[in-house]
Amino acid sequence: MTLVLVTAAIAVGVDRSPRTVEAHAEPEPVAAAAAAPETAVRAAVVPAAPSKLRVFVASEGPYSGGTGEVWVLEGAASTGFALVKKIPQGGWPHNVSLSPDLKYVAVAQRSSNQVSVIDPIEMKEIARFPVGKVPHGITWSPDSKFIFTAHERDNFIGKTEVGTWKMTPLQVGAPQHVTVMNPAKPNELWFTITNSNQAYHLRLYDLETNKITNVNVADVHDVYFTPDFSEIWSSSSGFLDKPSDRMVVYDPEKRAVKQEIRFPGRYPFHAMKVNRDGQYFLPDKSIMLLSSHYSAAAGRDGSSILWVDWKARRIIDETPTGIQPFHMTYDPLGDRVLVTSNVDGMVNVIDVKTRKIVQKVAVPKAHGLVAVGLP
Repeated sequence: MTLVLVTAAIAVGVDRSPRTVEAHAEPEPVAAAAAAPETAVRAAVVPAAPSKLRVFVASEGPYSGGTGEVWVLEGAASTGFALVKKIPQGGWPHNVSLSPDLKYVAVAQRSSNQVSVIDPIEMKEIARFPVGKVPHGITWSPDSKFIFTAHERDNFIGKTEVGTWKMTPLQVGAPQHVTVMNPAKPNELWFTITNSNQAYHLRLYDLETNKITNVNVADVHDVYFTPDFSEIWSSSSGFLDKPSDRMVVYDPEKRAVKQEIRFPGRYPFHAMKVNRDGQYFLPDKSIMLLSSHYSAAAGRDGSSILWVDWKARRIIDETPTGIQPFHMTYDPLGDRVLVTSNVDGMVNVIDVKTRKIVQKVAVPKAHGLVAVGLP
């Protein structure tokens, strides 16, 4: 079984030996499943004021101990969340992404090199299409017309047209890990570099000119905008056994590093992203939530969610979670945040007011998740 590798920063005195990304081994190949029948593009049936929330969670596997399905949970303002359905996938579902028009849930399948498309109302797969090797990051264009996939084993980003599900490769010259976009700048696709000895680990692809701008920074893992889109932040390392408390802040207009900060005793990893993690986000735009894979203050397992005042560059609170928290989504009905914890196989439901876990829903090897409102 081949390990998925990433190179560390290219600089004098930095260890350049390859290391495992997020402790994931590359799964054995799975035969590609035939694409499900395509459906006509329909209008979204999601109300502005929903009565229920539906959450789609990737259960990684079956190689990693998950079920290889997308688990669907539902909850209301006065109730907890419960399992309502499991949707089979083509191989190792990993990251999940909700289209801005709320019509589709896309799932990156690492082992079969495919993306699955789910109808969030019907709760069924409506399409499955091939992409590059080991798809990881998955982002929708702001107009919901395209899906962008980052590949950990290919030198192109996939740009797939919705409806036809035909992919156009955007050549970027190195494997990638994640992508992110500002809805107000639909021609700007930011991405991080992985599995390469090249420098410049954060880059910008201009979708109008096909030109790439390199940002002079090394050791980049995930990348995300602040809630007002005025800054970009990135976490470092990406290796579960090699924690890094380093965060880098960028000016997206100048395409340059703005500041480097540290969160001592923590290991910040992921944050919520527009065009990926769901329909709703925290109403308090002064707060950015970061999953942390290490925290001495978090007790036995050392994992937590960090409540960060991003303008002040400081942690204002911390919620201990299960081991290896990854992705998050927001529930406006109960003012709750849902976050996966991978090792113990849980979706943790956190009350925003108390910042305490109020429910745990078992989902084996839970990783990516998104939420959409229902009538």
